[in-house]
Amino acid sequence: MKQRRIAFLLLLFVVLVILSACSAEEEAAMRITLDRAVYLPGSQVACAVENPPSDMANLRFRLLHLKDTVLEETIAPGSTDITFALPEDDFTGYLLVAEGLDPDGQVVAAAMTGIDCSSSWTKFPRYGYLWDFRKITNTAKKIEELTRYHINGLQFYDWQFRHHIPVSPDPEQWQDWSGRIIYGNKIREYLDAAHQKGMVGLAYNMIYAANQTYLSDGSGVDASWRLLKKNGEDFTVDMDARLGPVGILQYFNPLNTEWQQYIFAREEEIFSAFAFDGWHGDTIGEMGPMKTADGEPLGYDENGNPIWLVKDTYTQFLNAAKKAIGDKYLVFNPVGAQGIENVNVSDVDVLYAEFWPWDSDDRGLPYADYYSIHRAILRANEQSGGKSLVVAAYINYKGPSPKFNAPAVRLMDSMVFASGGARIELGNGNNMLSDEYFPNDGHKKMDDDLHEDVQRMYDFVVAYENLLRDGQEPVEKTIRIEDLPVSDNGRYDTVWCFAKADGRNEVYHFINLVGTDSDWRDTTQTKPAPLYLEKLKVKIYTDFPVKEVCLASPDTADLTVRTLPYETGSDADGTYLGFTLPALAYWDMVFLR
Repeated sequence: MKQRRIAFLLLLFVVLVILSACSAEEEAAMRITLDRAVYLPGSQVACAVENPPSDMANLRFRLLHLKDTVLEETIAPGSTDITFALPEDDFTGYLLVAEGLDPDGQVVAAAMTGIDCSSSWTKFPRYGYLWDFRKITNTAKKIEELTRYHINGLQFYDWQFRHHIPVSPDPEQWQDWSGRIIYGNKIREYLDAAHQKGMVGLAYNMIYAANQTYLSDGSGVDASWRLLKKNGEDFTVDMDARLGPVGILQYFNPLNTEWQQYIFAREEEIFSAFAFDGWHGDTIGEMGPMKTADGEPLGYDENGNPIWLVKDTYTQFLNAAKKAIGDKYLVFNPVGAQGIENVNVSDVDVLYAEFWPWDSDDRGLPYADYYSIHRAILRANEQSGGKSLVVAAYINYKGPSPKFNAPAVRLMDSMVFASGGARIELGNGNNMLSDEYFPNDGHKKMDDDLHEDVQRMYDFVVAYENLLRDGQEPVEKTIRIEDLPVSDNGRYDTVWCFAKADGRNEVYHFINLVGTDSDWRDTTQTKPAPLYLEKLKVKIYTDFPVKEVCLASPDTADLTVRTLPYETGSDADGTYLGFTLPALAYWDMVFLR
């Protein structure tokens, strides 16, 4: 009897496993995969549909630009692949929609993805990272995973032999400063795979640092080029002194012409040894007044005033660096956004800044909330003549949970992208940053739901890049929502509303902070999701000659544009446009046509 009971339970277990597997297979969502992360104007797109519904009779593809259909094609049953040519328009975002149709032509399943048609990554940067250069690394798989997010630029982090000798004497295998073994063929494999997908690869290296091994390695770095603190101490940083001199960084004067000649020549060696597309320059952050080894200023500004702060050397150094590397890309990180105003007016190709809440903006206010970073993105765009700032800001930093807190990630993404910026958060395949030392990215993971949300977010920012960061400038508009608090500065427990315009459209962003806070770091990983809001009655005070009110949002699986009914009127506050937002989870974008 006991054996029969055991046999019955085993049989029941097997049946449940089979049913579970069948259920999982039935629930697998249809999705689109693309052959590249970015496409040139007029080039061919090859895409495939995975997990089509079993009752699908036909498969329809639609390519949309904003609300307009660019092309449409229906293919016969049994085929899930399609190839088509993009229009010749440069720097244009599209939404590709695949719809499974039943025999009556009704949609039974749908999948969507963004397509970026751009001849350069610098207008709409989507920056990722790589750090895993081990022998066992599957480089092609990691690049394929990043392709799904449409990543178009990659920072190769801590790939180099030494900061002042980036190219190893042994081009096949070396140890970085921390002792990690780096395989040169893995760097080459990454670059080859990335280029095939339309991505560019940038070689990370500090602009003014040498490992203290420079004192004995015969590199040619001269101690007389170094920086001294105001009190006369050497400007050094202990990365890991247990490793000896290799673990200590010595810093040099960026305006010393001999140092510039030295480091620019080393960068050229990088480009000769590997197919890198540019240089990602880094700093340690602003550490107060400095002087040369001779006690002199670091240099002089255009008005002849002495320079004592490293951040005030950035414009001159970066312009010299860009001239030296020519057609290679230059990206630079003013850590803490200290000196960002000097980078914004330099010749860098892409703007980038790492934010910390103990650093302050030009008003003396800390970069601790969403609004402070929003404002930095807007100012960078204005000062640079239209460049989109890449934000490095580490969510759930040193937090207790091994999983990212989804509301913190989604709100930060929503704010940065709505503001016209980008984030460096994704890399090493499907990993996400929570730490400034990129090899620590295994400490926290995205769960399946967040992974899906982030993929959808990147599809959205590609599809609508021409409304998010293509010449739009901030405009002041009064926005009211019936029975809900509204703010224009990201105040907690409000719906944060701000507007931009580009001469053709007015674009309004609604970011939901109702029921949550405005602290972006969420180090305790306890940030609650905002309250889900429905049927928001909105009034926008504008004189825009509206013909259509359009809504798009990354909050749901349907990324297509919806047209909203609207009314116009006037009251004591002026002429308004009234409409109802069906729902607001994290971020809705409304644009007027």
